[in-house]
Amino acid sequence: MLSASIEAGPLTAPVRIRNLSETGAALEGAALPHVGASFTLRRLDISIGGTVMWIAGGRCGVQFDGRTCVPDWISGTRSSLSGTRDQTHVDTIQAAIRTGSGFVPTSAAPQPTPLQADLDSRLSQELAFVRRLLEQLGEELSDEPAVLARHMRALQSFDLAGQILGHIANILVADDRATAVNAIGMEDLRGRLLRKPVAQ
Repeated sequence: MLSASIEAGPLTAPVRIRNLSETGAALEGAALPHVGASFTLRRLDISIGGTVMWIAGGRCGVQFDGRTCVPDWISGTRSSLSGTRDQTHVDTIQAAIRTGSGFVPTSAAPQPTPLQADLDSRLSQELAFVRRLLEQLGEELSDEPAVLARHMRALQSFDLAGQILGHIANILVADDRATAVNAIGMEDLRGRLLRKPVAQ
């Protein structure tokens, strides 16, 4: 569940994104535009236009005007690197083939000790548990229209915190943590994790 707002003509209302893809979404809310209406969907710093395709039981299906980056919507911030990291990897392989130097894959990370692996797994599970608690709290608060309307940005922060916890949990149990960090779609979090240590 992602908290957002929808704007269509004079209507501006809070909604919850129940399903999200690059080309559309299913939205839930007390006030929704009519079928065929053009709208703007906003979440924190991200927005996109689209058209309402269907409405049923307080939900609607929408089609976006273009393709969007799902990880950006999850984080609520537009990543300047969206779609570029995979292309950079492909370009590196192609350059190696053209020059005949061959492509050298990244070496595997050292395997953790059994004790470390077990502890990391337990820490990951605890973080996932806290994330579920935050999601449940956010859903309960979002069920109150007055709370949702007044505290939309705060509720979106619940979503953001949950996503951060999920990424950290995944990193803890990843075989290659560096690769897991570089694969994070949240640019701000990835930047914080990859920042250089401050010189003593």
